[in-house]
Amino acid sequence: MAIANLQPLAYAVAYVTFFIGLTLVGLRAYCHIKFLKTWRWDDLWATAILIFIIGQQIVLHMFLYWGCGLHMDTLSPVQQYNIGVWLFVEEVVYYAVHWIIKMSFLAFYLRLSPIPTFRKLIFFGMVLNAAIFLTNTLTAFFQCVPFDEIFHPGTHPGAVCINRLALLVVPSVLNILEDVYILVLPVSTVWNLQMTTRRKVAVLSVISFGASAVIVACFRLIPLLELYGSPDVSWALGKMVIVASLEIQLAVVASNLPSMKALWLHMTSESANGSGGEQSGSKGYKLSSMERKGAGSRFASHKRGSITMMERGVMSTESEEELTRVALSTSGSKVAAEG
Repeated sequence: MAIANLQPLAYAVAYVTFFIGLTLVGLRAYCHIKFLKTWRWDDLWATAILIFIIGQQIVLHMFLYWGCGLHMDTLSPVQQYNIGVWLFVEEVVYYAVHWIIKMSFLAFYLRLSPIPTFRKLIFFGMVLNAAIFLTNTLTAFFQCVPFDEIFHPGTHPGAVCINRLALLVVPSVLNILEDVYILVLPVSTVWNLQMTTRRKVAVLSVISFGASAVIVACFRLIPLLELYGSPDVSWALGKMVIVASLEIQLAVVASNLPSMKALWLHMTSESANGSGGEQSGSKGYKLSSMERKGAGSRFASHKRGSITMMERGVMSTESEEELTRVALSTSGSKVAAEG
């Protein structure tokens, strides 16, 4: 028997994934404020994601409220009209969510290496990200002239609109290409570090967890193509709610996952040492700090293409822990665990 209602599944996926993403953003902020006592630019971007994913969740909820996940012929004209309105809103919100998540990744990358070429590639990624966001947003607003043709298609005889297939697919493809760029960007830098292959794989696994979001984003093209080719818009959008929820929240998890290393170390250290083990517990989450010997330059020489020095302070991620260890062995700096 064919499924006639996608709404229960869509509601479940949308809200379960939303609360997972919401929890991780909150845990990241709590970890950095309470334990690590640090607040950097990438933390600011990651926290700002909270506002955007709430906006995204409101749009997805309104999709379902007006009947997405049900077949179009079962909906009233009012429901069909409101679905069209929220589809336009989703276009803009979806682009904004992608923009800020990518900025969070790129801001984090700036802390991985002082190598000029690597940093230039990061800044290029930021410019590209902004350009894609601006292009997609302007395309959404100017997809039809006059503007009202978006909400009342066919009611303006002289209306000019962008090809609907291009409007649906091109922005998603651009976002996927930018995602791939961000994923591969740190691979060469990390792989050239003087560490075991196992540790390199561990570092890259943390950084590249976002690949799962990219894979889901590719699957999002399926309901988008169905949205183009089928008059059953509400049914196709019900599928899109499910895929979009998974895609966005997996990206949120990926952007916050590295910071969970410090929280995990703190929790396991407290569990092992009891409430009285404050000193050893602090060693669990304050992974390392760096002190320079002598007067020297801020960064050591970039020998063999490895990362030689990262900013002074507490390292809050698995990748930073590994990178710092290599950096100190290369530059001759001293590592002291903070107690």
